[in-house]
Amino acid sequence: MKSLQAWYIYLFRGVFAIILGVLLFTQRAKWNVVQYMGIFWLTMGLTNIAWARSRGREISLARWSLVAGILGVIAGMIALLRPLLAIYFSTLAIVLLLGVLVIITGILHIFGGIRISSAYGAQWAWGSYLVGSVQVMLGLIILIYPWEPIPAVWLTAGAWCIITGILLLIDARRLRTQTILEQDKIN
Repeated sequence: MKSLQAWYIYLFRGVFAIILGVLLFTQRAKWNVVQYMGIFWLTMGLTNIAWARSRGREISLARWSLVAGILGVIAGMIALLRPLLAIYFSTLAIVLLLGVLVIITGILHIFGGIRISSAYGAQWAWGSYLVGSVQVMLGLIILIYPWEPIPAVWLTAGAWCIITGILLLIDARRLRTQTILEQDKIN
């Protein structure tokens, strides 16, 4: 029950992701894509951790989310602190590390989808599969083209944010509806 009441976390994440995706498509020249994605990863990482903590006794179902959240916070901090880190590490090393973290987080989303599917049914898991797949694709693009600010990075990152946001809003709606139904059963 406690986990169902965390629907607002999905709502916040979804709205934030869509706004960031739109900004990625419309404001390319004003900011570096790494700054946008750093904010996204940091926010999503923190909300993944909050969601995992909201699971209470069902923490075994939230392990993947917790690990993805921790990696998201690390990736976000690396992306946002990149200018400072460039003093100590090469830019290429930082970008490659980000690419690897993005791929690992995408794989964790896919594994999380497998766990969700076995626990709640396939209708709850397809979003994790889609988000994880797009995230792995984004990580591969970062690894293949670490020096080039190619349009594919902007387009993939923007699409990933918007797709993730829409799926999170759908999940927020489903969780909210399920929360209301469960509360009606109790009353």
